[in-house]
Amino acid sequence: MEVPPPYGRHPGMRSKAIPALLAWALAALLFGRSLAWLATAAAVREQVSHAAIVLGFGLVFLLRDRPGGNPLALRFGRRACGFYAAACLCAALAAALDQPLLMVAGLGLLAGSILLFVLGEDVLRPAIGFALAFAGFTMISILFPLADWPLRVAAGRSAAWFLSLLGSPGQLGFAGEPARLILVHAGRPFEVASECNGFGMISGCLLLALLLVFSRRLRVLDKLVVILLAPILGLVSNAVRILAIVLLAPAAGEHYLAMHEAVGIALFFGTLGFLWWLVAGLPERKPYITLS
Repeated sequence: MEVPPPYGRHPGMRSKAIPALLAWALAALLFGRSLAWLATAAAVREQVSHAAIVLGFGLVFLLRDRPGGNPLALRFGRRACGFYAAACLCAALAAALDQPLLMVAGLGLLAGSILLFVLGEDVLRPAIGFALAFAGFTMISILFPLADWPLRVAAGRSAAWFLSLLGSPGQLGFAGEPARLILVHAGRPFEVASECNGFGMISGCLLLALLLVFSRRLRVLDKLVVILLAPILGLVSNAVRILAIVLLAPAAGEHYLAMHEAVGIALFFGTLGFLWWLVAGLPERKPYITLS
């Protein structure tokens, strides 16, 4: 059996490298500004950066047991070409028709094409999941300024509701100029700040759900249930985080900040781990059998 030479020494590699470099140079021209904007949004907004970290680590753990194949493909196969061509078409139409949603779709397709180019044709399902999750990440970055205040109010009301269930009701109100959302419990005021809106938790759960359910051969109903459940799970987890911080504050004393961070980290990773466990337990559909 003839053993193929290493990738870098393949006889036709130089002739194939030039078209690939030109293709990615074109992608940089088409998507460079959008990608730079996404990087800036993640850098200046902690919740957006949390969503990006979840997406990156989720993809790494998903691919760590990838069966067979070379570690790196670094070539445009049929599927990578399809994703890439669709991404460029979306970008061109977005510019011509002034439709930002087409650029969102294009960025997702570009992410999928990169994964297929780097790892090969056998990662189609993870590429689809990554494409949808990256498009979702782009939408989340765009919607963050609009979602901040409604999510803060929802988090504060949920925490107050949990407190009332425990027989220790709190009061939610506004104070100051500009207005700040304040939750008062046992005479102690707690500000429901932007960092407490749960955006990172909710978006992280949603992106992880998209990445996982489309990377496995699940039933359509199971996919829909997980995608709908994920943001609800994030919202509830954030409300529980606020509730725990409020209840533990009197005992924490001067260690309040350390307790605040410890509770946040524990619930963040605990919620994501629970979601991963939930999806991993869903049965996969049997592949279709073709007769030849």
